[in-house]
Amino acid sequence: MRSKLLMKRLFAALFALWMLFACACSSELSVKETASSPVPAPQEEKQSAPAEPAVLPDPEGAVAEVPVEGLGINGWSLSEFTIVYSEAQPDYTARAALWLQNEIRTKTGVELPLATVESLPEPAPHEIVVGETSRDISKALAAKADGLQCSFLARRGHVALEGESFVIAAAAYRFVTDYLGGKNVPAEITVADPVTAPPKHFVLLIGDGMGQNHVKLFEAYRGQKVVDYTDGEDDFYGNRFPYRGLAVTNNLEGGTTDSAAAGTALSTGCKTSNGRIGRSAEGADLLSITELAASRGMATAVMSTEVSSGATPSAFSAHADNRSETEAILASQKAVQAACGTVIDCDYNVYTAAELTALESALTENLATLYANQNGSFIMYEEAYIDKHSHNNELLLAFKALARFNQAIGIVMEQAFYHPDTLVVITADHETGSLVNRGQGKFSYTSTAHSNFKVPVFAYGQGAEVFHGQTVENVQIPKTLAKLMGASLAAETDAQYPPLH
Repeated sequence: MRSKLLMKRLFAALFALWMLFACACSSELSVKETASSPVPAPQEEKQSAPAEPAVLPDPEGAVAEVPVEGLGINGWSLSEFTIVYSEAQPDYTARAALWLQNEIRTKTGVELPLATVESLPEPAPHEIVVGETSRDISKALAAKADGLQCSFLARRGHVALEGESFVIAAAAYRFVTDYLGGKNVPAEITVADPVTAPPKHFVLLIGDGMGQNHVKLFEAYRGQKVVDYTDGEDDFYGNRFPYRGLAVTNNLEGGTTDSAAAGTALSTGCKTSNGRIGRSAEGADLLSITELAASRGMATAVMSTEVSSGATPSAFSAHADNRSETEAILASQKAVQAACGTVIDCDYNVYTAAELTALESALTENLATLYANQNGSFIMYEEAYIDKHSHNNELLLAFKALARFNQAIGIVMEQAFYHPDTLVVITADHETGSLVNRGQGKFSYTSTAHSNFKVPVFAYGQGAEVFHGQTVENVQIPKTLAKLMGASLAAETDAQYPPLH
């Protein structure tokens, strides 16, 4: 328990450093909100005594004084509030509380105290309660939020915001955009969707070998604590996404693909023959979405739990005739890095919570670098070992790889909520093992090879609705991402495989 607490504090410290480094992207936001009951009139709560003025920069860079008593929540002066959370909750909650403190300081000049409920057993006079806690207002906020929804409640000078696991980030962002500017937090439970904006940042998450039944493996191990993570063991996070579809994975010849051809299809929008890395069947280099994004001034990155010369990461960062040509792949990656500035960060095959801290920190830092680019960004992240363990029919290890993939998805979504101009797609390059769901949490492999089974597609963000309910060819995924970037990829095949619209 002590080691887990230390890891939480270490990751919170890294997150704080990231918050200082990351740039806030201002964009026109599209807001979608629903309430579990009609929103009542503002609460009748007495205004507290005047406080010292806060100093705020105006848009022209001059300094203007704004009275703190004018910056309030439901009639109470903002400076009277304390932000509290429970350290028993997943790390997302501590980071959301810290993010909220930083945003309030940045936007208002007011420094609110930050504490855990464990260190502050008796409630402060006025609190912003982040996530589930032992506070009465948390117990009252029993919202029926679905998927990626978050919830809010105000009572007697206290406000609470909640969202399950990483969704607490969406709650924190919406709290700042909706309620920090003077709008009252309702006295009835209110459920809302995350804030979204037209996408500038694009994330493609690939579960190598992950079929439709693989994402159901959580049914087999739910509640068994076979990995020591604080969350992400009970359900695949993609199931919370609002938009879902399927993808066909056949190679150019119509046969069962390998990871090289599938990775090339997902990176270039072109079908190719097995073994090819970023090249056509004839051996011509194909423009990848990584290179396309970089040509538009966007920051780019490739991450994987596999080594960088593995089929999928190399398909997004290299060109070679065959996946076995390791030296040629590494040389090509150096050339792509030099030309595009692409971050290539791979080889994270770890499974314990302690080891996973390095992976989470690396992903968080890479995302910070990407978000700092005002032109936008693209990152491909792969979980490689669902495939490798499925080839060996090792069900438990395949589940552990899936649970690890969940950790990465959670980190990505946390940052997507803090940067609403993000579009996220989760899919697979192919299915491995012909995994069968026999019901009641029983699964079994029926092969040790790849199959041509359709694979799942999960999507989030503005523009992601085009994937919903669709069965697409895998090459249409990068083509659609390119279209949402305002560009085109493999336009010569649009007649056969057009981007979605």
